[in-house]
Order: sequence, then structure tokens, then C-alpha cells
Amino acid sequence: MKLLSREPGRLVFRLSKQDHEALLTTLRLRPLFPRRPRSIASDADADQNLRAAQKDLDAALEQHRTEQVSDMEALMNDEARCAAQPGSGWRLILNDADAEMLLQALNEIRVGSWEKLGAPDFEAGQHLELDQENFLALWAFQLSEMFQGTLLAAMTGENEE
Repeated sequence: MKLLSREPGRLVFRLSKQDHEALLTTLRLRPLFPRRPRSIASDADADQNLRAAQKDLDAALEQHRTEQVSDMEALMNDEARCAAQPGSGWRLILNDADAEMLLQALNEIRVGSWEKLGAPDFEAGQHLELDQENFLALWAFQLSEMFQGTLLAAMTGENEE
């Protein structure tokens, strides 16, 4: 995935056929790596209002994630924003909202796969033994992280001279 141009409110990327397939596959793996629920209060300490707030929060997060999956499918299937280019892979055009949505979707996959791996401390040098059980989660973690890095660099102008 290579940034072709960056203008206010618009990013244009070129994706090789392999990049495009890897991005689509990564996005489609999202249901396999659901985020762990986070409680705003322990059940023992929660009063009725906190339990109701937790229920509302959980429902809102689930609705947001469902809409995000639908929005990502629409983005990747919209020929005006993601189109095959004869002989040169794909062109992906993102406005600010699309870029933020893609970044959030990739983050959900990255964090969900990291949690599935047991939340290893990679920054401290913890490594996982690659096996059949963790291969897909590790692959999803690494690909989502790579795409996130490219997208963040483009959004912030980090790769500009």
C-alpha cells in the first residue's frame, strides 16, 4: 500500500493486487477476533444504574461495530473509492471520514487478535511460538498493524519530506 497523493481531506493510495487481497482478507477476519468486554464497574460493586449503563454501552458498541463492518464493505466495493487499475493493482481514495473508519476497523482487528493471542507484551520482547492455533491471529495482528502504520503516516504527513 503506497500513498500516491495527500491533499486536505483526501488520501490516494495504490495497492498491489496482493495488498488489496490482504486488506480485504484482514477486514473480513474481524468477526473472528471480537474484543473482550470491558466493564465500567465490577458486578459486585455495580448498582442498578451502572448495570443499566453497562448494558447500554455494550449495545451501542455492538451497533457501532456492525455498522462499521457494513461501511467497510461499502467502501471496498465502491468503484469510485476503490477501483481496479489496469495492470497496476488498485486505487483507494479516502476522505477524512473513510480514513478514520478504516483506521478504527484495523485497530479493532489488531486489538482483538492481540487479545486472542493472550495480550503478549511485544514491546518488552515477548515472542510467541507460531503454531496452528495462533497463526491466523498473529497474521491478522501483523497485517492490521502494518496497514494502520501506513494509514497513520499518510494521515499525519509523516512520510513527507
